[in-house]
Amino acid sequence: MALIPCAACGHTISTEAPSCPSCGHPGATMPKGGREGMARIAGTVAGSYISAQMLASIIVGSVAIVSFAAIMIAVILKG
Repeated sequence: MALIPCAACGHTISTEAPSCPSCGHPGATMPKGGREGMARIAGTVAGSYISAQMLASIIVGSVAIVSFAAIMIAVILKG
């Protein structure tokens, strides 16, 4: 077990840690279970790590859906 700096925040973490305890950035090791890709990133520490880009996408998508629904309701009630 060696200690290395976190790629995201620079805090010292173990090479065996699945993620940084300070910021939640995924570590170099893959958690047990063989998950890969987005599932590995999003669920590294019980789902606590979500990248800023993923969070922004969720927010923008939610706003778009709510806006579309509001416009459709307005059109239906006016017509």
